[in-house]
Amino acid sequence: MKKEKQKQGVIDKQDLTIIKNSEAYELKEKLIEYSKEVGIDVIGFSDVKPFLFLETELKRREELGWSSGLTKGSIEERTNPLLSMENVKSFVSIGVSYPRQTELPKQDKEDPFVQFCRSSWGMDYHDIVGKKLQLLEDWLKEHISGIEVIGSVDTGVFNDRAVALRSGIGFSGKNSSIINETFGSYIYLGELLVSYEFPPDTPIERLCGTCDRCVRACPTKAIQPDGSLNEKRCLSYVTQSKEYLAPELYEKISKNVYGCDICQEVCPFNREVDFHLHAEMEPTGAEFPKISELLTMTNKEFKSKYGHLAGSWRGVSVLKRNAMFNAGFYKYKAALPEIAKIRDGQGPDWLKEAAKQAYERLDNK
Repeated sequence: MKKEKQKQGVIDKQDLTIIKNSEAYELKEKLIEYSKEVGIDVIGFSDVKPFLFLETELKRREELGWSSGLTKGSIEERTNPLLSMENVKSFVSIGVSYPRQTELPKQDKEDPFVQFCRSSWGMDYHDIVGKKLQLLEDWLKEHISGIEVIGSVDTGVFNDRAVALRSGIGFSGKNSSIINETFGSYIYLGELLVSYEFPPDTPIERLCGTCDRCVRACPTKAIQPDGSLNEKRCLSYVTQSKEYLAPELYEKISKNVYGCDICQEVCPFNREVDFHLHAEMEPTGAEFPKISELLTMTNKEFKSKYGHLAGSWRGVSVLKRNAMFNAGFYKYKAALPEIAKIRDGQGPDWLKEAAKQAYERLDNK
């Protein structure tokens, strides 16, 4: 019967499915090759079923008061891709590696410098990854007629890590980072939501085993033994927040004026990782500002010098707050007069309250 249909030029549904799958696999391979040409280090594909495990975890964080409030959209919007695109079929997830090591400036106890975390080295990764996603989008629109595409890097409603996990980019470590077999957790993530069905990749199970180094190393105990995260205690959140937090959290601010790398630094999967594949991600020196400079900068001066960094998005007031506690870590008492000016000035209450605490802490050292 099948041969007779073929003679008559008739294609049944099964044959049509085979043809479509063959085309999808071919397009997938071509897109993978193109992604390498434009500097994407890892690429994966997944279906668009609702992220039920993520929905459960996000609801739990809200109930416990652990949510940072820095993410966009409702829990439903963040976990159900169908709410973003009616005709959605697949996610295309990408990873772009960034360096782990660099030559630091020589520390000066009389005028110490502080650090932006590694994800704020070089040009803003939102721009870098966003441009690569745009290239993929242009390629897709050239090769697939009428395709719909939505791109996202960190600030969209999609959870980059959940998408990357499902797409086989890496496994989810106990520190919540996506850990790739080659690049460790030092990868920026982004994704495209598309109206074309690509063959999905296979997720990777967690490979942490009994290791709990990140849990034990976390200075604020934000990482729970089961791998869940109290976002409100994470130093990444603490150094971005525009509210007055518990004094014990500020006490944990040490060398970093923005973000935290501790849970990545202690991870065994990152031990041998250090890739320098993208020149625009190399630190230029701006990532290591002096405490004295930060405390006296205007917002205009800050944007002019540091506006290209991912860590600049919260503005100079947040980083001044952090720098005051950096001063306490380094016992940099020369900062006391500037901290007093902030404490007694016209800034927001959360900043003045933090300055009061920072002044007392440093003055007593």
